Amino acid sequence: MATQDLLYPKRCVNCGEFGRLLCVPCGEAMEPATGPGRCPHCRAHWEGNGNCPRCFSLQAIEGVLAAVEMNGAARKLVHALKYRYVREAAGLMAPSLVRASDARRFDAFFPVPLHRSRQRERGFNQSELLVRAAGWPEPPGALLRTRKTSRQVGMHQGERRANVTGAFAYRGMALEGLSVAIVDDVVTTGATVQECAAVLKEAGAREVWAVAFARASYDVSAPGVVIMD
Repeated sequence: MATQDLLYPKRCVNCGEFGRLLCVPCGEAMEPATGPGRCPHCRAHWEGNGNCPRCFSLQAIEGVLAAVEMNGAARKLVHALKYRYVREAAGLMAPSLVRASDARRFDAFFPVPLHRSRQRERGFNQSELLVRAAGWPEPPGALLRTRKTSRQVGMHQGERRANVTGAFAYRGMALEGLSVAIVDDVVTTGATVQECAAVLKEAGAREVWAVAFARASYDVSAPGVVIMD
C-alpha cells in the first residue's frame, strides 16, 4: 500500500466506506438512464408520449446516450472528478459510458472542450479523461472552445444556451458521412452538446450523438428554474 493511501485512505464518495472511491453497493445502486419513464431521445425522466419538451432545444443531435441519472453516487462521482479533481473517478465512470454507447457504432469520439484558461486551472479536461479511460481513439480533428464561457451552475436553460452560443469551432479533416459522438461527464439542458453538434455537422458529420456518464433530469415544467448541476 502506498504511503499516500496510508495517510489518506480512500473512501466511497457516496457512503464514506473505506477502501475505494466508489464501493460496490453504491455503484450498483446508481439509477440507470434507460427503460420506461425516460424520454427516448434525451434519456431524461419523462412519463409522457414521444419525446419530452426538453428535446425542443436539441435539434442538432440525434439523441443522448447516458448511463445513469445524475443523483446519489453518480452525482458525487461526477463532482469528485469535476470539482475535487479526483482523476481516478474517470476510470470508474468509463465502463458505464462504454456500455451506454454500445447501442450505436461511432466513427469518432469528440470530448467536449474546455477553454485553455479553464483547463490550466483544473489541470485536465474531464471529458478527455473519459475518452481515454474508455479506450476510444483520438478523433480525426478537434473541437475547440473559442471563447471563455461562464460557469453554468446556477443558470436557467435560456442563460445556458446564450452562454455557449458561438463558443465552439472545429479544426481537422472533413467529417463527411461519419457518425460521431460528443462525450461529456453529464448532460443537463444539452446546450453545450447542441452547440458542439452544430459545429460538427457543419464539418460534414452525418449524425451526432451525445454520450454522457450522467443525465440530469431538470424539471421540464419550470423552464425558468435555476439548474444546479
